[in-house]
Amino acid sequence: MKVEIDGQIIGRLERGASQSFGVAPGPYVVRVHLDWRSSLPIHVDLDNDETITLEAAVGERSSTFRARFLRPKAALDLRLV
Repeated sequence: MKVEIDGQIIGRLERGASQSFGVAPGPYVVRVHLDWRSSLPIHVDLDNDETITLEAAVGERSSTFRARFLRPKAALDLRLV
């Protein structure tokens, strides 16, 4: 799974893995991609020394025909935890 921040791929995650990405304070748009599917964007605004945790997953709905082929840009789950 590729991790995208503000339109730039900044890393890759294997299934079940976790990873930290250091970024400066400010607003960001985060998405994840797997093959041709992706998540909806999540908007975050980080304060100084703030840490947030996002969880990405291939959800049940991503295996449906509609998610895979009609709405691939919303087929993966990304949420703030």
